[in-house]
Amino acid sequence: WDCVDWGAPTRFWDVATDTAFDVQAIPGRVVLMDQDITHSVVAPFEAAGKRPRYSLVWKLILLPKQHEQDMTNLCYCNMEQWPRPLLIGSANARNEQTTC
Repeated sequence: WDCVDWGAPTRFWDVATDTAFDVQAIPGRVVLMDQDITHSVVAPFEAAGKRPRYSLVWKLILLPKQHEQDMTNLCYCNMEQWPRPLLIGSANARNEQTTC
């Protein structure tokens, strides 16, 4: 997929700051997000022709492993293989560094 010539990014809309942020469609890219974030797929450019642009969605449900397990802090900060989160819009307004 040629995201420059063919387009079709996923657009995230931050209502609090009235800004949009596009994430380009790149094969193998994964976006983890809260399902309540306003988002949509932007139509491909005409240069994409009839090439389909697919999205695969999984609903992630975290279930406790133990009875009455605290599910509010599940951040595993020692997982160095994960990139730092990219905060956009109002989430980035505080300019705070994340700890995970």
